Amino acid sequence: MPNSQPLTQRIDDWKQRGLSTRASYVLAKADISETQLAAYHDIEALIKIKNCGSHTAQEIWNFMTNSKPEVKEVKFENLIPN
Repeated sequence: MPNSQPLTQRIDDWKQRGLSTRASYVLAKADISETQLAAYHDIEALIKIKNCGSHTAQEIWNFMTNSKPEVKEVKFENLIPN
Protein backbone atom coordinates (compact mmCIF):
# COMPACT_ATOMS: atom_id res chain seq x y z
CA MET A 1 0.00 0.00 0.00
CA PRO A 2 1.52 3.34 -1.01
CA ASN A 3 2.32 5.90 1.63
CA SER A 4 -0.36 8.59 1.89
CA GLN A 5 2.08 11.31 3.03
CA PRO A 6 3.21 13.83 0.42
CA LEU A 7 6.71 13.27 -0.98
CA THR A 8 8.06 16.41 0.68
CA GLN A 9 6.87 15.21 4.09
CA ARG A 10 8.51 11.81 3.60
CA ILE A 11 11.77 13.53 2.57
CA ASP A 12 11.64 15.73 5.68
CA ASP A 13 11.02 12.68 7.87
CA TRP A 14 14.19 11.00 6.56
CA LYS A 15 16.18 14.24 6.88
CA GLN A 16 15.12 14.55 10.52
CA ARG A 17 16.63 11.11 11.09
CA GLY A 18 19.97 12.49 9.90
CA LEU A 19 20.17 11.58 6.21
CA SER A 20 21.25 13.99 3.50
CA THR A 21 18.72 15.53 1.14
CA ARG A 22 19.84 13.17 -1.64
CA ALA A 23 19.50 9.99 0.45
CA SER A 24 16.21 11.22 1.88
CA TYR A 25 14.86 11.86 -1.62
CA VAL A 26 15.89 8.42 -2.87
CA LEU A 27 14.18 6.62 0.02
CA ALA A 28 11.08 8.82 -0.03
CA LYS A 29 10.67 8.58 -3.80
CA ALA A 30 10.98 4.77 -3.58
CA ASP A 31 8.36 4.89 -0.79
CA ILE A 32 10.62 2.97 1.61
CA SER A 33 9.83 3.20 5.31
CA GLU A 34 12.33 2.70 8.10
CA THR A 35 10.81 -0.73 8.74
CA GLN A 36 11.15 -1.72 5.07
CA LEU A 37 14.75 -0.49 5.01
CA ALA A 38 15.72 -3.44 7.21
CA ALA A 39 15.03 -5.74 4.25
CA TYR A 40 18.10 -4.38 2.42
CA HIS A 41 20.85 -6.68 3.64
CA ASP A 42 23.79 -5.19 1.72
CA ILE A 43 24.91 -2.15 -0.21
CA GLU A 44 24.34 -3.90 -3.55
CA ALA A 45 20.64 -4.17 -2.74
CA LEU A 46 20.53 -0.45 -1.91
CA ILE A 47 22.22 0.47 -5.20
CA LYS A 48 19.33 -1.21 -7.03
CA ILE A 49 16.94 1.45 -5.70
CA LYS A 50 16.17 3.92 -8.48
CA ASN A 51 18.59 6.90 -8.49
CA CYS A 52 20.68 5.46 -5.66
CA GLY A 53 24.37 5.63 -6.51
CA SER A 54 27.24 4.11 -4.60
CA HIS A 55 27.83 7.15 -2.36
CA THR A 56 24.16 7.44 -1.45
CA ALA A 57 23.95 3.69 -0.85
CA GLN A 58 26.99 3.93 1.44
CA GLU A 59 25.37 6.77 3.39
CA ILE A 60 22.13 4.81 3.80
CA TRP A 61 24.07 1.69 4.79
CA ASN A 62 25.99 3.67 7.43
CA PHE A 63 22.68 5.06 8.70
CA MET A 64 21.24 1.55 8.92
CA THR A 65 24.18 0.08 10.78
CA ASN A 66 24.61 3.02 13.16
CA SER A 67 20.97 3.57 14.11
CA LYS A 68 20.29 0.45 16.08
CA PRO A 69 17.76 0.98 18.87
CA GLU A 70 19.26 2.06 22.16
CA VAL A 71 19.17 -0.39 24.99
CA LYS A 72 18.37 1.48 28.17
CA GLU A 73 19.23 0.18 31.59
CA VAL A 74 16.10 -0.57 33.58
CA LYS A 75 16.28 -1.04 37.31
CA PHE A 76 14.43 -4.05 38.66
CA GLU A 77 12.74 -1.85 41.29
CA ASN A 78 11.12 0.20 38.52
CA LEU A 79 9.39 -2.89 37.13
CA ILE A 80 7.53 -3.63 40.37
CA PRO A 81 4.24 -1.75 40.74
CA ASN A 82 3.83 0.33 43.92
